[in-house]
Amino acid sequence: MERFNPNLMLTTSETAELLAVHASTVKRWCNDGELPSEKTQGGHRRVHLEEAVAFARTQGIHTVLTPFHPYEPHVWSALQEVRSRGTFRRLHTLAMGWLARGDMRRLRALFEAVARDPAVPFCRFCDQGVRGFMVQVGEAWAQGRLRIADEHLVTQVLTEVLLKLRADEREDAVQASVAADRPVAVVGTMEGNQHQVGSLCVRLLLERLGWEVYYLGADVPVEEFAVIQRGRDATLVCVSMPPGAQRGNVARALRILTEFHDPSSPYALALGGGVPDGVGSLEGPFAAGRAFASCEELREALLDGFAPTLQHGALR
Repeated sequence: MERFNPNLMLTTSETAELLAVHASTVKRWCNDGELPSEKTQGGHRRVHLEEAVAFARTQGIHTVLTPFHPYEPHVWSALQEVRSRGTFRRLHTLAMGWLARGDMRRLRALFEAVARDPAVPFCRFCDQGVRGFMVQVGEAWAQGRLRIADEHLVTQVLTEVLLKLRADEREDAVQASVAADRPVAVVGTMEGNQHQVGSLCVRLLLERLGWEVYYLGADVPVEEFAVIQRGRDATLVCVSMPPGAQRGNVARALRILTEFHDPSSPYALALGGGVPDGVGSLEGPFAAGRAFASCEELREALLDGFAPTLQHGALR
């Protein structure tokens, strides 16, 4: 595992964020000698990460770092890199190390931590955090450094993280499911694609934007998307293609969706997942059709009116 500086120093604001208290509370603890601290030559207070973690442990304060002992410096450095630079390099290094050791508990906690971080945009978490990690897992498997079972375990962990995130958000949010004017979408993965992590990200994205989503899951025949679209009068259909899909797979999907298309129920079509390079606009009777390489691209297109009757919702 990559070496990290064990003597990391936090500002009072960072310490307050870690301990989930106000910065004035941290200053009071420091002034009272409860929380050891130092001052820089400029008079700014600094707290050793190790001291902050030990203080939290003695006070019974659960922090984002609690599940990771004794790797708190590693996780803190990785999270700070994601927040400040928007890169997941260190986080992925940690995740690959724990995957190699079979430590799925810490692996799950790591992705939960970054998924819940309000400073990390959801699309960045999906596109760079989740997808970037799955690319590394796939490369490791191709090189013989991981077994297929390891890849399945990672997929299951990330699926659980996304489902838990969705469940918590729906429990906390004001329920708007009774609203009659919410736009409706159908989301799932095309037959031959057993990997639904990407389509789950799209599901959560749409729900955050105010859509009602009918989620079909993995390995769904193309015609089923059309049937559900007509039955639910959906104005958006999102299909995740199988890994390594060819242009022939795209052409077949478009042909089937065209055959089942009902002109009285128009919708926009979005393809993602393993769409071949160079596929952009999609020909067909759709209100709009396009292949997307990322959640962020889809989000921007939706906010620009790609699909009919979009209502803007909360999205960090």
